[in-house]
Amino acid sequence: MFMLLWTTAALIALPASRPALGGRAARSPQPCLLAERPSWLGFMGRKEQNWPGHDEIVSRFMKADVVFLKPEDDLMSAARILDASGITGAPVLDDGKVVGILSQTDLLYKVAGRASLKLGGEGAASVRYAENTVRLRKIEAETVASAMSRSPACIEETATMQEAAARMLKARHNRLCVVNPVGRLVGIITSSDIVRLALAEEASV
Repeated sequence: MFMLLWTTAALIALPASRPALGGRAARSPQPCLLAERPSWLGFMGRKEQNWPGHDEIVSRFMKADVVFLKPEDDLMSAARILDASGITGAPVLDDGKVVGILSQTDLLYKVAGRASLKLGGEGAASVRYAENTVRLRKIEAETVASAMSRSPACIEETATMQEAAARMLKARHNRLCVVNPVGRLVGIITSSDIVRLALAEEASV
């Protein structure tokens, strides 16, 4: 009887913060608290403040007279075409369809040579190997097909300028090849075209 009373008293005297089974502290239920919404999310509930011209159709403002290259073109000849035309890049067409883009950046690899390769310690080995493989192809290129960037950024002619701007940002390009529903090139739209339109629309208001 004495032992039973002592045990009961000992249990009552246990501190409330003592860990329960499993090493977790026994706690009384707490009300659920919602995390405060970060201040930077405030814009999510606001109406978009689009610049003028964002809903215009790309085909109305693209450049339809496009300088283009062919995959089999000699690289030096292609570089001369870009220079003579005063442009920094041109689409590469095969049977009317865009298969790549040749830009001045692609040509820089010919000048930089193996000095452009990533050395050991510059990023993950697998990523470095993949990037150096592409760079070596450009360094050793003699034709447009070997030097061009093979993932051209394109957009359909019926897209809006807002969609074109978003596509440029995601692709990290300042120009897009504009194609028709069957994938044939019909023009080029640049970041300058989009900004110029916005300024013209604003001036006319």
